[in-house]
Amino acid sequence: KEFERTYIPEGQRYSIQNTQVAFCFSETIPAPTSKNEAQQKS
Repeated sequence: KEFERTYIPEGQRYSIQNTQVAFCFSETIPAPTSKNEAQQKS
């Protein structure tokens, strides 16, 4: 049980870090045209 308790939070932290990294990349990689399109839509 102790192993599960310590292992689960680590997995959550890793998944959160992974999501943040993917979000940063997804915002940096797209061409400026996609950002302009998003601005026009909003």
